[in-house]
Amino acid sequence: MEVIESNRYIIYCTTALAISVVLFYAYAKYKLSYWSRRGVKTPPTHFIFGNFKDLILLRKAPADLIREIYESADPDDPYIGFYIFHKPMLLLRSHDLIKQIMVRHFDVFPNRRFGSFDGSDTMDLYNLLAVTSQSVWKYLRAKLTPALTGQKLKAMMPLVRECTEPMLKYIDGLPADQNGWKTQDTLEITSCHINNVLASVIYGINVNAFETKDRGFFEAALQVFRGCTRSIVFIVYFFFPDLIPIIKPFSTWPVKYFRKCWNESIKYREEMGNKRGDLVDFLIMLKNGEQNPIFKFEGDNLLAQVMAFHIAGFESTGTASAWTIYELARKPEYQDILYEEIKNHLSGKEITMELINEMSFLDCIVNEAMRLHPPLPVTDRTAIKDFVVPETGLVIEKGVSIYVSINSTNQDPKYFDDPYKFIPLREKTENKKFYESLAFGIGPRSCIGQRLAILIMKITLITLISNYSLVCENKNMRKEVAVHLFKYAVDNFNVKLKKREQEL
Repeated sequence: MEVIESNRYIIYCTTALAISVVLFYAYAKYKLSYWSRRGVKTPPTHFIFGNFKDLILLRKAPADLIREIYESADPDDPYIGFYIFHKPMLLLRSHDLIKQIMVRHFDVFPNRRFGSFDGSDTMDLYNLLAVTSQSVWKYLRAKLTPALTGQKLKAMMPLVRECTEPMLKYIDGLPADQNGWKTQDTLEITSCHINNVLASVIYGINVNAFETKDRGFFEAALQVFRGCTRSIVFIVYFFFPDLIPIIKPFSTWPVKYFRKCWNESIKYREEMGNKRGDLVDFLIMLKNGEQNPIFKFEGDNLLAQVMAFHIAGFESTGTASAWTIYELARKPEYQDILYEEIKNHLSGKEITMELINEMSFLDCIVNEAMRLHPPLPVTDRTAIKDFVVPETGLVIEKGVSIYVSINSTNQDPKYFDDPYKFIPLREKTENKKFYESLAFGIGPRSCIGQRLAILIMKITLITLISNYSLVCENKNMRKEVAVHLFKYAVDNFNVKLKKREQEL
């Protein structure tokens, strides 16, 4: 009798399990037919992971995966559907549609998907990158945009120039071969340099990441931005934001370290009453000004804005600078043209905003590097109400997120001849104007730190090219590192540098 009861229990459990599997499979198939029921193409999907199996299993970098989805569409398709698990997403492939959604219909797509959760950590809560309340966002944008006007950047110029000295001293101290060439990973150089610049202009403190004894600030930044754990955190932050309140990735010692740096800096500045022309001065002004009940510039609310500038600037600017230097090392003919331009404009003069603005080829170099190697490969928006795509009649329903693959769009043969080649002298076409803005986002949610990032990159390039010749032995680096949101080189950014005989 007991054997019969036991067998019956096993049969019941097996039957229940089988029914559950069948029901789940049917549910998954229905959810994964969202786009096909609307006449939108999708690549093949996994019934559990959707189209993100390889990313979830850490087999591919986000940029690679999104590019594959982008390229699986027909060349003239304006979009293609895909799924993160069972959640439908739409990847845009048309310049015009991107501009429609990001600019003209910003009222329908005002928020990023990673800002759609109710954060509780300093880096998540109430910063310009993630806040979803439109009234708070508009208030923050209006208050923070004046921090980086032309006049404010001009005031920061001495601080940025000052930070080039430790970089030059470090390179001069590197061992050289018998012909005077020094080999170094330029990402190490640019990361340390950008770290020093941001510490100065954002936190108001002087650090030198090139010195072993003074790398605390740099090591804390690396803990936030690099390493396998942090790479996974950033992918979760961008593609799986619903998990953020659970894992609380930013409640860590680096954030506590930056809070300590910020609190000490602002306390010292207020006690001494001195000014440096940096972001600290500006935020103190906001702190002491009239406050709005919807958002007060005080305590961790101030730190949240500082961390937002830090997040937006450290990894993206350092990586973009390294890629630009690498491309110049690969293409000595462009390097020579740039050197001549710098020599003609600089020639013993101090680097100023006016001189930088006159260097048209430098501008072409930076724009083309940003097209070919955008610092962030993908951006997104989420619909807050239904939107009808005019050309096709597709209804993008409320709550559906759209993605833009920045690197795929900027390297689409439909828009650019020889899209994978570094060609700074591309004609000033409408496409070029478009991708110049796309690298830092587009529309009202674009990065307000764009001008500062470009300024830092240009001063870095002017400093390096005016002092060193660059060559590159490995001209065909693989471009991506697995499971990281930012775009690294697998083989490192190793270039050779040699001191120029003539100093400018």
